[in-house]
Amino acid sequence: MSESRPVHTWLTDMDGVLVHEEDPIAGAAEFLAEARRRGLQFQLVTNNSTTSPELVAERLRTMDIEVLPEEILTSAYAAVAYVKAHAEPGARVRVVGEAGLREAVEHEGFLIVDDGDVDADWVIAGLDRAFTYAKLAGATKAIMAGARFVATNADALLPVEGGQVVPGAGTMIAAIQTATAVEPVVLGKPEPGLFAVGVERLGLPIETVAMVGDRLDTDVDGGRRAGVRTILVLTGVSTLAEAEAWPTPPDAIVADLRHVADLLDWH
Repeated sequence: MSESRPVHTWLTDMDGVLVHEEDPIAGAAEFLAEARRRGLQFQLVTNNSTTSPELVAERLRTMDIEVLPEEILTSAYAAVAYVKAHAEPGARVRVVGEAGLREAVEHEGFLIVDDGDVDADWVIAGLDRAFTYAKLAGATKAIMAGARFVATNADALLPVEGGQVVPGAGTMIAAIQTATAVEPVVLGKPEPGLFAVGVERLGLPIETVAMVGDRLDTDVDGGRRAGVRTILVLTGVSTLAEAEAWPTPPDAIVADLRHVADLLDWH
């Protein structure tokens, strides 16, 4: 990392950096605790739009990783932040998604429209494991009538326990896009929107922020597109060999989160 641009704070992925499924990664809890003791800010960023920051914090707490809900940024909250920045007060929103996305919309005071006969100003879509033809038809009708289309993330597949995958948010979004021929604004990784909201929350110059992640295609590429430094940890998906061969390699590669401390300005 360049000494002329010290890193004071960071964004970080969770799975593959802090935890593996339901097991904490060694040293992660201690690293975050030390950062908090030193007064350093951070944001945990995730493409998961189905759950609330409170429930994410509770899940981490069961693994002895102490994180506050306000230190967690989901793609749902990033998508709603985009709408808030561009919508008129009292805008009506049709939601294709689960509890985490609906909660984020309600948190910002928007009116959720479920009735297919009521006009909506915006459609926000994310992972919806209860996706139906009726939801597709409602979103399609709204967009064709002029509603703006926003997506939490475009991951076609969602990894689950046991090394399996199931359809992800991108599958629902692709169905809506096919029906309407309208491309959504996507906020989640590797798009820069999620990172931009995280940097705004931190309130520090972007030159002093780094993205810490375990995937080259989402964390590293997304962080670079957003204009932040990038640090790859080798506790998750991407390997050292892949990183060294990557067209736009990360600014730094470390074994795990504990070694990120060596790259930060702790003073």
